[in-house]
Amino acid sequence: MNTTTKNITFFHNPKCSTSRNAQTLLAAASTTSQSTLSPFTIETVEYLKTPLTRDQVREILTFLDAEEHPEVIKDFLRKDAPKAVTIEEAQEILENDPAMLQRPLVVDWNAKKAVIGRPAEAVLEIIKD
Repeated sequence: MNTTTKNITFFHNPKCSTSRNAQTLLAAASTTSQSTLSPFTIETVEYLKTPLTRDQVREILTFLDAEEHPEVIKDFLRKDAPKAVTIEEAQEILENDPAMLQRPLVVDWNAKKAVIGRPAEAVLEIIKD
C-alpha cells in the first residue's frame, strides 16, 4: 500500500452543484481510511477568483493526453465555450474567460494526473491507488 500522502488541487466553483458534490465526496474520502484510496490532502482553488495560468492549462491538458487525443480539449471546456482544438486555443479561451473551464477539475501534479469531475464521482479516480 502506498503510504505517501498525495497532494491534489481541486479547481472549484462553489456556485456549481456538481462541483459542490465533488467537494463533499473528496472531503468524505479524505477522512475515511479505505484500502483502495491513497491518503491525500486537498488544496481547493476557486478558479474564478484565481484563474488557471497558461502553464497550468498546458500541463493539465498534457496530463489528460490532449496532444494525442485532442477531443479531450472539448471536455476540458464547458459546452458553451468557444470551440478549441489545440492547447493554445484552450489557453486563450480560459485566459479571456476563466468561467469556461469545465468543473470540477482535480489534479495530482506529482503523479501527472488530472480528472474532470463529470459526474462528480469521477473525482475519486484521482485518489485511487
